[in-house]
Amino acid sequence: MTDASVPVTGEQPTADLAPPADGEVSKKVGQRWRKSLVIVLAVLTCISLLATTVGVWAHRTLLNTNSWVNAVGPLASNPDVTDAVAHRLTDELMQLIDASQLAETALPAQAQVLAAPLSEAVGQFVERTVAQLLATPQFQEFWVEANRRVHSLVVKVLRGDTKVLLTANGVVQLNLLPLIGQALQFLQSKAPGLIGNGVALPDITFDTPVDQARSELQASAKRTVPDGFGVVTVFESDKLKAAQDAVTLFDRLVVGLIVVTLLLLVATLVLAVDRRKTVIGLALGSVAAYAIAIAILKTVKAQVLDLIGDPQTRKAAGTTIRTLVVRLDWIVYALVAIGLAVALVAFLTGSSRLAVAIRRAAGRSGSYLVGGAQGRGVPKTIRLVQHHATALRWGGIVLGVLALVFLVHGWWSLFFTVVVVGLFEAAVSFTVARGSTGAAAPPAAPSATA
Repeated sequence: MTDASVPVTGEQPTADLAPPADGEVSKKVGQRWRKSLVIVLAVLTCISLLATTVGVWAHRTLLNTNSWVNAVGPLASNPDVTDAVAHRLTDELMQLIDASQLAETALPAQAQVLAAPLSEAVGQFVERTVAQLLATPQFQEFWVEANRRVHSLVVKVLRGDTKVLLTANGVVQLNLLPLIGQALQFLQSKAPGLIGNGVALPDITFDTPVDQARSELQASAKRTVPDGFGVVTVFESDKLKAAQDAVTLFDRLVVGLIVVTLLLLVATLVLAVDRRKTVIGLALGSVAAYAIAIAILKTVKAQVLDLIGDPQTRKAAGTTIRTLVVRLDWIVYALVAIGLAVALVAFLTGSSRLAVAIRRAAGRSGSYLVGGAQGRGVPKTIRLVQHHATALRWGGIVLGVLALVFLVHGWWSLFFTVVVVGLFEAAVSFTVARGSTGAAAPPAAPSATA
């Protein structure tokens, strides 16, 4: 008998076929949009981090006088740079030395045909002598002081801190006249008759006004030189406004990049559904961005150098660029190492099967090495370290000293060497102490029997 109060409608619906609730659909759609947004933010964070790194490096290197001098100071002993400086300085000096007149005076009438080859030989002698001067400490001091003065002045002008320029027509110049004065004195000591017998050469310093120094040199050499003699134009005032605007914009851009990068990083991590995977993605994405940047930097550097026609100038420019960029390279390499380390740590602390297996294997290996295996005494590895601890310590110190002497060429390499040697010495001391503790532990007493 059928209950009349229950209508018979045929096939009854099941719970499995029930449509999802509106809240669940919205949640899934929201998660998809959230994941997409996190991916976009992560990409922007990697790009912004790269731009910030380059911006901070450029700002620190190009607009800080101490950083600039520290970077270019070693170039004073680089042959590529000194050869280019010697060539330019020789051209300036030959305007004060009348090589043709000197050759004609020195040769008899029958040998005047040798005047032209002798004039060329004078130029070669001057360049060789100048090269000797550039290898002295005096040139090292000149190079550092010249870079410090010019860079400081350029930065002040670009930031609008001062209106004082080296010349009245509004041009910032590299003053080579002190170096030319030193070169003339050096030449006179090597060949007294080259400048003129009994000629008193002026003592020119950076504090000597350019016009006065030029006049004193002309009077000593009895030669007239052009207006631009002894100076190299670094900056012209007709481009001052545009350059000042560019520096102001660059200052603001660097600060803005730092702020934007921090905001992007925080937003990416806050919105991330799986923060561990997001951290891994950010670390590996940053490494990829830095790798691409290194490749682009090398290509651009090669193209810029190809635009320089003179081979000697191209070599000097290439050496200068490499010297300036080497600090950026070290920063990039350090950040790549940090990125890989962060990605590795984030992965190994995860819950994937591979990460769990690696942690278990590392735990078993570490337990054995530090004496975790019970009933078998001190492990062989620790016994070896105990027996040769003194030799290991001295070996680490000797290798560290050798690295400092032959391999270290900067603060980064010095820091890395000290850290590695310190960690090695600490590891030896810890292993010896752990082994001694394990060896000193008394054996377990046998259990008493009734």
